[in-house]
Amino acid sequence: MANLDVQRLRKNLLKYYGKFNVLPSNTYELSSDMDSGNCAAIIDDITSYLLKPAEKNIRLELSQLFKECENPEIPYFEVVMDIMQFMNEFVGDPHTVELIFARVNNDVARKKLEVEDKIYYTNDEWTPEASEAAIQKLRDMGTERDYQFMVDQLTDVLSHFTSEEGIKTVRMRLNNIIKNHCQRELNDLNFHL
Repeated sequence: MANLDVQRLRKNLLKYYGKFNVLPSNTYELSSDMDSGNCAAIIDDITSYLLKPAEKNIRLELSQLFKECENPEIPYFEVVMDIMQFMNEFVGDPHTVELIFARVNNDVARKKLEVEDKIYYTNDEWTPEASEAAIQKLRDMGTERDYQFMVDQLTDVLSHFTSEEGIKTVRMRLNNIIKNHCQRELNDLNFHL
């Protein structure tokens, strides 16, 4: 049995708790005649008590990292119909909208191949067949990242039809369309932690 100065130990523990900005835990089990096994058990209890808040914060921060990296698939035809409807309202000429959308859709499909499959085409190699295959892949497996690229492209093109304030409105409306079609699986991740 070790002979401990309990008053001094309690004082030092209070200072130590202060380092972690937590309220002191129960120190009544401390006595002047404790063996190393009892001391080790108390040290384990205090350690877990001090780590609980940090562990919770770490879990929440990691959860947020996972949520931010989620790239959910989005149903192509539903989102395209909403985007086309918005563009028709904004531009007013359905033929112009179709031309703009065909070009942007092609660019997005090409970018999807470059980012995901690491397949790069020169302009000469980008044939109608390659374009159609890429667009089909976008239709089958389009993700939020792909549609964010589409929003960027469409905002750039539509900026020629509006003012600086109008560009912000266009981006916001297009982002809302994408957001409305996203079905995030990780929203309830915090409940599982």
